[in-house]
Amino acid sequence: MAVLLPVGWRPAAPGAVPGTVAVAAQDVRLRSLTAPCDPRRDAGFRGSPPTVCRPPPTPGRQRLSSSPVLIEGNVMKLRTRLLPALLATCASAPLFAQTSSVTLFGIVDMGFLHDSGNAAGTNNKLNSGIMSGSRFGLMGSEDLGGGNKAIFMLEGGVNVDNGSSAQGGTLFGRQAWVGLEGSLGRLTLGRQYTTVAMAQVEFDPFSTGMTGTSASLISAGGQGGSNRANNVAKYYLGHASGFNGELSYAPGEVAGSSSTNSQLGASVGYTKGPFGMKIAYAKANDAVAPGKDAKMTFIGAKYDFGVATAFVNYVINRGSIVPGTVNDKSEDLLLGARIPAGARGRVIVSFINKNDRTADNHDARLYAIGYVYDLSKRTSLYTSYTYIDNKAPNTSPTGFYKVWNANDVGNALAGNRAFAIGINHRF
Repeated sequence: MAVLLPVGWRPAAPGAVPGTVAVAAQDVRLRSLTAPCDPRRDAGFRGSPPTVCRPPPTPGRQRLSSSPVLIEGNVMKLRTRLLPALLATCASAPLFAQTSSVTLFGIVDMGFLHDSGNAAGTNNKLNSGIMSGSRFGLMGSEDLGGGNKAIFMLEGGVNVDNGSSAQGGTLFGRQAWVGLEGSLGRLTLGRQYTTVAMAQVEFDPFSTGMTGTSASLISAGGQGGSNRANNVAKYYLGHASGFNGELSYAPGEVAGSSSTNSQLGASVGYTKGPFGMKIAYAKANDAVAPGKDAKMTFIGAKYDFGVATAFVNYVINRGSIVPGTVNDKSEDLLLGARIPAGARGRVIVSFINKNDRTADNHDARLYAIGYVYDLSKRTSLYTSYTYIDNKAPNTSPTGFYKVWNANDVGNALAGNRAFAIGINHRF
């Protein structure tokens, strides 16, 4: 007789027949050994029920008798069959008792945005994802034993103002990957962030959010300046000494060519106490046009002085663009700070100088200030104002830089000045 031991079994109560097992009533229903399986009766089980049954008895087959002698004999038969099966099940249980978890998470961000400076005029709107892009997702892991685990992430963007999907309607347009993690590092496969984008988030005082995001003037290094890439194989290694590194490769998946549209990324970083730094590199083949590759080198550092955390970025860009422009050669410098303001607030300031090295020489400077107040660990109010001093006029199709936010990169109606106020809730 095959026996499946349900979750919640426990040793028999004192005085029970030796060798028997007590099972929680809510996890299994006891029935006669001669009762046929009935799917309708099993419908109340959570998941697949631990069915213990036999086919209907054949004619002439002896049923369990109500005689005390026969009952005792049948109990002994059941005990001698059940006990070895339970012992075998318990002995093998640790092999399959690894822990796993799945977490539903997300961010709901909504605010008022005032854009000005665009040739089309001023624009007022309720905007989703100003401080950080609104999203929902699932992430999880399974313990594989030996310090190893399987991991995954599925994350989709959502526009809270109208309920539509962000990232062009892609279901999991933010991230979608699966991988393995252990003492030798982490390997993930799927849609992921570029190495430069990861460095930008870490070393931008605005964390590439609100109107002060560095993405307004500094490219993320992906195809067309994107901060994400499809088909990425990424390896990350962190070390207790404070060093960390990352390698990524995304094939272009073009028949007959292993390099067309492919992307490569690498970074090395170091964190110790209040100090952190990172050097990141990204290359996107055919990023702007066939045969025209984009290369970016990002150097970022930060230091927490207690009264404020200072940030500095230096970026060498050769071929990568900021969405909405075509200038693809520059040196960019960011100076910023994040200053605590009371127990729950912080002031954020940022300055970016973009030295355009193309023939157009369309330089630009960004000035930004913001404030965040935490109502709780999961809910924050925020406001920010940003101004970009462009050398190019607002009618220029090549070098007029606009103020973006966490969810508004590439918005044609944005201007070079923007004010925002909103609320951000994380779950």
